[in-house]
Formats: sequence, C-alpha cells, structure tokens
Amino acid sequence: MRIQCKGCRVEFNVADEKIPEDKPLKTLCPRCKSPLEILGRNGPAEAEKSPFCLSEQNPADPLLDYANAIDVVDQGVRTALLCDTDLKRGQRIVQVLQELDFWVIHALRPAFALGKLHHNSYDLLVLDENFNSEKESENLVLHHIQLLPMHQRRQFYLCLLSREKTSMDAKLAFRIGVNLILNVNDLDKAKVLFARLIKEHRNFYALFNAELSKKDCQTGR
Repeated sequence: MRIQCKGCRVEFNVADEKIPEDKPLKTLCPRCKSPLEILGRNGPAEAEKSPFCLSEQNPADPLLDYANAIDVVDQGVRTALLCDTDLKRGQRIVQVLQELDFWVIHALRPAFALGKLHHNSYDLLVLDENFNSEKESENLVLHHIQLLPMHQRRQFYLCLLSREKTSMDAKLAFRIGVNLILNVNDLDKAKVLFARLIKEHRNFYALFNAELSKKDCQTGR
C-alpha cells in the first residue's frame, strides 16, 4: 500500500501483509516521525503531531498508543532509540544520529520507550541516566536492559548519558552494563565516538557470532 504522511508529505510503501484487515495499523513516518494510522488495507493514513513533542504533562496522551507500534523501516537502515526528556539536548543528539544515517525515535517517557523496545529492535540506544527519574537506580529503562538475557543484550549498542560520570570510563560502563558512558558536556564528540565505537561493536560481534556458529557445527548442534 502507498502511504503519504500529512506532516512532511513524503510517500512510502507498506507491505500489504503488515496491514491487518480488522484494525488500524499505527506506525511512524520514516522521515519526520509523525504518527500514522493506516485504516485497513484499503483505508487512508492519517498523521498526528510529532512524537518529538510528546507532552510529559498528560499521561492519557493518545500518542502513547504508538509505543506499541511496529516501526516501518526499510531493510538495512540502522535504527536508534533516544530516551531523554531534555528537548534541546535531544535535538542535538537526533541531528548527530541522522547525520550518521540512523532512523531515530525520541522517547520522552519510560512507558513509551519500554513499549518501543518490546515491539522493535534497535541498533543503538542512547539513554539519559536519570531518564524521567530522580536517580539512576530508579531508571526503569536501564533496569529493564540490565535484566535482558545476553543473547538479546548483545544485539544493540547502549550509550548512557551522564551529568557527572566521565566519558569513556570503560570499567564503570562494564560494571553498570552499558557499552559507553558519554558525559553531556562532551556531546560535541558524540558523532566521532558513535561512528567508531558502534562499528567496532558490530565487527566484534560479527566475529563472535561466526565463531559461535562454527563451534555449534563442530558439536553437531
């Protein structure tokens, strides 16, 4: 089905088999991230406001429904989930990620972020250490990630944004279960760090998975 976003007017295709016949499909525009509702296989698509402006003051905001939406992204496109309530800082990070050719979702609430993680896989997560909480120990998204089994955890790269921790403190990052600590005062280095470290992470696990497959073949698994 051919869909046009009412926000940025871009047109894109959604595979017919992904569109249910009995209920609307809720997703996000691949360019401007405006929510879209596809009303059946022969129905129109309707765009609402941008999730980047999701109101933190209204817990009944219907945009939370899009937390349960499956992202429509072309095959091979890298995806990122940004969890940060600071809109100004979020805009800087989104720009950096888009310059690195990431398709970005910006979550402003834990409920939205956890819903997206439940229904989608991301190559990169950028998470504020105090995401919608007073302290790191109350960070629901970080706690969720720390409890993931290793075969799921190694599928994505996790960067923790910090106000006090030192950037690239590898020992501390390992201890709290993240790949990279980035101090918010070092955001000007984010593009270079992401480009290099994510590539190293991807190459390492490509080799790891290849060796694991080789051992499985040798043991007859």
